[in-house]
Amino acid sequence: MIRDALALIGGLAITAATVFDVFATVVVPGRVSGPINVSRLLRTYMFGFWRGTLRACAGTRDPRMGSVFGAMLLLMMLVVWVCLTLLGLSLTAWALRRSFTPPIIEFGEAAFEIGCAMMTLGLSGHGATGWARPLVVVAGLCGLQIVTVTLSFIVQIQTALRDRDALVLKLESRAGSPPSGVVLLATTRELDAHDGLPKLFDDWESWAAMLLYTHGAHPVLSYFRSDKGGLDWLTALGAVLDAASVTIAMLGDVPGGNARLMHDGGVRTVRRLCGAFRLDPRAMPELTDRDVANAAARLERAGYAIRRGCGDALRQWQRAYRGELAALVRHFGVEEPAWLGGQDEQAAVYRP
Repeated sequence: MIRDALALIGGLAITAATVFDVFATVVVPGRVSGPINVSRLLRTYMFGFWRGTLRACAGTRDPRMGSVFGAMLLLMMLVVWVCLTLLGLSLTAWALRRSFTPPIIEFGEAAFEIGCAMMTLGLSGHGATGWARPLVVVAGLCGLQIVTVTLSFIVQIQTALRDRDALVLKLESRAGSPPSGVVLLATTRELDAHDGLPKLFDDWESWAAMLLYTHGAHPVLSYFRSDKGGLDWLTALGAVLDAASVTIAMLGDVPGGNARLMHDGGVRTVRRLCGAFRLDPRAMPELTDRDVANAAARLERAGYAIRRGCGDALRQWQRAYRGELAALVRHFGVEEPAWLGGQDEQAAVYRP
C-alpha cells in the first residue's frame, strides 16, 4: 500500500510539473516558473557537450556555431516532455494496476498501456475500470496536447526568426560581413542616405525591444543563426551599437537623439540577455587612438564632420555594452563585429 501510494503521488507530481512546464514555456513564457525547466536544463547540460564536440571536430578553441543546436534543442524538449509525462502517468497507472482488467502486473505493462493511450494507438490489451478510466482519458489528452502545443511552439519560433532576421539580412549591403558600424555610417553617407539615419536607429531600437522580448521569453531562439556567413543577429546588434556610439561621440553634423535611444535600448537588451544566460561580462581592451583615428578618417572621406578629441567619449559610450556583448559572442560562437571594414582594417574589437 505504501509503495502504491508513493507511486501514485510521485506519478501525479511528475505529470503535473511537466504539464505546467509546457504551459509556462509555450503559453506564458517568462511569466511563471515551475519546479522544473526543461529548456534551461537542456541548454545548460547539452550546450557544453555540443561545444566540446565541435571543438574536437574542428580543432579550434572557439568553433563557429551553426543553427543545428537550436533545432536539436527544440526536438529534445519535445522528447523530454513526452518521456516525463509517460513516466508520471505510467507510475500512476501502476499504482492503480488493480483497476485494469486483467490487472497490470509489471511496470512495463503500465507504460505500454499509457503509451498507447497517449498516442491513441488502440493497442491496449487491458480494460479500464474505476479511477483507471479517467487516467486513460487524461493520458490521451496529455499526449495530444503536448504534441499540438509543441507544433504551435515551433510556428512561434519560425515567426520570431522571420521577424528578427529580415532587418539583419538588410544590413549586409550597408555594413558588410562581418558588419561594421563605421562602414554602416560611411556607406549611408556615400549613398546620400544619411538623412535616413534617425529612422534607421528608430528601426533598430524597435528591433532591439522585440529581440529582448522574444529571446528572453524563448531563449532557444538565440541558438539559431541568422546566416551561415559572418552576418548574425548578435553581430548585427554589436555593429549597430557601434554605429550609435560613433554617431553620438564623433559626428558633429548628425543629430544624436535617435542614436542615443537605440544605444539605450541595445545596451538594455545585451545586458538582460547576458544575465538570462548567466554570463559574466568579459574584460575587453578598449579602442586605441589609432583605431579612433582610422575611423575618423574613413568617416571624413565619406563626408561627415568629425568632432576633435572624441576618443574618450567614444570609449565611454562603448563601455556600456562591450563586455556583455563579448561574453554573448563567445557563448554562441558567432562572428564578432568588425570595427573597420576593408581588407586592411578588418580588426575585430570583440574577440574574446
